Amino acid sequence: MALSEAIVCQSLPAEGGDDSRCSPAIPPDPVLRFGADEGRFVTLRARRMVRQGLFSASSLAAPEDPPDSAVTVIIPARNEEATVGTVVRECLNYATRVIVVEGGSTDRTAEVAAAAGAVVVRDRGLGKGVALRLAAGHVDTPICVFVDADGSHDPIDIPMLVAPVKAGLADHVTGSRLLGGSDELHGGGDEFLRLAGSALITYLINRRYGTRLSDSQNGFRAIRTDVFRRLDLRSRHTTIEMEMIMATLASGFRMAEVPTHERPRAAGYSKITLARPGTWAAYGWRLIEGLCRRRRSSPSTV
Repeated sequence: MALSEAIVCQSLPAEGGDDSRCSPAIPPDPVLRFGADEGRFVTLRARRMVRQGLFSASSLAAPEDPPDSAVTVIIPARNEEATVGTVVRECLNYATRVIVVEGGSTDRTAEVAAAAGAVVVRDRGLGKGVALRLAAGHVDTPICVFVDADGSHDPIDIPMLVAPVKAGLADHVTGSRLLGGSDELHGGGDEFLRLAGSALITYLINRRYGTRLSDSQNGFRAIRTDVFRRLDLRSRHTTIEMEMIMATLASGFRMAEVPTHERPRAAGYSKITLARPGTWAAYGWRLIEGLCRRRRSSPSTV
């Protein structure tokens, strides 16, 4: 047995000392990375769960669930050829269909996405909000999941996002970086402004709609397809995230959140800049508009 395989097999205690069920080690992907100590991070927690009887080491040898035929993943992408292929392939482990909305890229984003197994829909690069609404018109499954193309969202969290929807507990589930951690919201001036702005917006949404959400700005989320189409969303850009939450709550649909971890952008550059006054104006206007929406009935969060 190779050294790399032995490390994987020995990371958790095998029943009866038999390591024959261990899978060969897969080289770490440079796009979906947690950090140099991810293996130790996971192993220590898994061992504690085994000791507490919450987890069985033998469950790692069980076959993985097949991709979910009730889920379509939507990935808006512009100039993300370095990461979009990996993201698509990972998403196809958890959903049977992935749609990439290519927004006027000057690189090979569309070609890489298609080669990875995605259905590619082209738009004119009018913004993330426009891209999501365009893609929804091509969805024929009951649940949509929105994932960024830059590798910051880990598709491994898709089943957790979808679970409350499939269980009938929620209509719209957002991933919380405050609960699951973020590698992008700390450390510098721009990160501080993003975190502070997100916290203020989330606080105002909670006060207005009587909820206790912790993150209103994360684009990683799952929603019933029919609910998404009924929300009358109008945002062209990344303000679609908070508008989607406020529209859900104002319409009386049920919100939930689950912990998801945000990784660093693996390549390329962010399409959002706080240096533009127009960015602040767009967020301010969409926030005021959302807070002033008339509530149709009492929403709930879980």
